[in-house]
Amino acid sequence: MKGVIDLPDTVSIHRIKEVIGEEAVQKMIDSFPCTQLYIPNRIPDFPDLESRNQYIKNLYYSAGKAIDDIAAKVDLSSDRVRKIIYQR
Repeated sequence: MKGVIDLPDTVSIHRIKEVIGEEAVQKMIDSFPCTQLYIPNRIPDFPDLESRNQYIKNLYYSAGKAIDDIAAKVDLSSDRVRKIIYQR
């Protein structure tokens, strides 16, 4: 259906407590009060976007990898990788 946004699933704080424990949940609440958190499906391979983007550029310019190969490796679209490579 056009125009409909598929919202991600939500999990209650009580369910999170069951999985990681009350102390960890309390630390998370104290560290990020009144904040909606996004938890990706896997831990990113890079500590920040700058590191990821530099890695992508190195694969392209230094290692000579194809854009489609880089995109698959870093789980991005080919268009996004192209934009990162050619950004100034």
